[in-house]
Amino acid sequence: MLRFYIVSLFLSLSLTSMAGTELLLHELDATIAQRAQYIREKEGRINNLKDKLAKERDNTAVLKIIDDLYNEYHVFKFDSAMYYADWGLTLANMHGNAYYTKLFTIYRAEILAIGGLYSEATECLAPLDTRDMERQMLFKFYMVISKVYSYWSSYSQNTPFAEVYWQKTMDYFEKGLAYLDKDNPLYDYYQGEYYSYLNHDAMKARQYYQTVIKKESDSSRIYAMTSYALANNYLNYEHDEDKYEEHLIRAALADLRSCTMEAVALQILATRLFEKGESEVERAERYISVSMEDAKFYNNRLRILEISRILPQITTTYQARVEKQNHRLRYSIIFISLLVVAILFTTYLILRQNRKLKVHRRQLADSNERQAELNTQLHELNQRLVDTNKRREGLASIYIDLCAKYIDKLGKYQTLVKRKIKANQTQELLQIISSTRISEEDAATFLTRFDKAFLELYPTFVDEFNALLHVSGRIQQKSPHTLTTELRTFALIRLGVKNTADIAGLLFLSNQTIYNCRSVIKNKAINKESFDDDVMHLCTVIKENQRDSKER
Repeated sequence: MLRFYIVSLFLSLSLTSMAGTELLLHELDATIAQRAQYIREKEGRINNLKDKLAKERDNTAVLKIIDDLYNEYHVFKFDSAMYYADWGLTLANMHGNAYYTKLFTIYRAEILAIGGLYSEATECLAPLDTRDMERQMLFKFYMVISKVYSYWSSYSQNTPFAEVYWQKTMDYFEKGLAYLDKDNPLYDYYQGEYYSYLNHDAMKARQYYQTVIKKESDSSRIYAMTSYALANNYLNYEHDEDKYEEHLIRAALADLRSCTMEAVALQILATRLFEKGESEVERAERYISVSMEDAKFYNNRLRILEISRILPQITTTYQARVEKQNHRLRYSIIFISLLVVAILFTTYLILRQNRKLKVHRRQLADSNERQAELNTQLHELNQRLVDTNKRREGLASIYIDLCAKYIDKLGKYQTLVKRKIKANQTQELLQIISSTRISEEDAATFLTRFDKAFLELYPTFVDEFNALLHVSGRIQQKSPHTLTTELRTFALIRLGVKNTADIAGLLFLSNQTIYNCRSVIKNKAINKESFDDDVMHLCTVIKENQRDSKER
């Protein structure tokens, strides 16, 4: 009976743990869906610092803001973190600020190590003199060296150097702890690390880790680091897989909320879920894809390479699972499709007649609408033809009047010629006939009458003609009833007189003048290639689009 109770209690605790882990995984899924919002908030804080930096003039204050920007970018974007570490170091050297020179040198080594440049990181730190460093700086210095060798040891796995680098990691870590103050926010975390890796007291280490977990926000970088350390503690010392997975998920949650792109918790979790089997492969594929996106965002080449080794395995397994599901779905779809076809055929028979009636009604409505549209267009066209006829009647009247005046003038010339010949005044007659004044008067009269007649016939010619030109090249009339030489030239072209010599004769100008006029105006045209054709189609009664619509 006692054995039964023990087994029941064990099963109850296991089920509770599994349920808790599943809830955490759902929370992780929701957090991944919101990661864009966390990134926007992070970038908002960074932009505020950049705005502050742009306005700051004090050198020390500028270095402090660059320090803040580095810490924002440290695990967010590799290239930006490197940029601010280099910039801060350059400014600190320029202004002789020893404190920030050392600090940004340490930062530079730290970011080089993250990028896999371990030898360069150690070379960067080598020139620093620890004798005149304050306690906090010494702590940073030794912890960064420890971190460099820790990365180097991981990178050198399965080689004789891994153990050498790990020993250096621990040596520098222990040196750094000597300068760790109790008021440091990371005090409990590093004490936990000390008891885990140097003193090998798992219980003591967990006490320190739990202290951090209780007091820190679950969206902080410290919380993420501690959760990851606590997960490894449970796995390495207690072999507690459930606790390991729980705290690994909590570490991944904190990484996402703190926008830590240089993180391994989600990557390791994806691998672990993948190893569980087919039931978790979809989630594993999603997590490893997010890890790859974060690694690319951060631009960590080593992490990208590391993820690339496992990503194809997870993706291939996920695709195989999807294919298997699709295979089962195909049979279901075929069966459902047969039912749907039967229903659709029955529905088709019922709706067929209704559809035909709707088509006929729609066609009739379209025909009526089209007829009404054509009637409206026909009415408008008739009205325009009436207006055109009226203008042409006016033009005929002007033409008859002009002919009558010239007939009368010709009669007067005939009488004058007879009188002068009878009076034997041929020389005087020759002078009168040769007089330019008479020709100018005739030309002016002709042009005035031409302007009036043309504008009567084509009242919109000037506006339509200017529409063919660029705004800067449009022609202004001296008066509403008078055309300029340029307008008269193209008015004659509109009437079909295209030959330059003919136009020059009608306008009493030289051929060169007309040629120059046509060239200048054509250069101002919006479309030079089709300009002459465009002029020929100005002021048409039936526009091309109307003609096309009638043909349709």
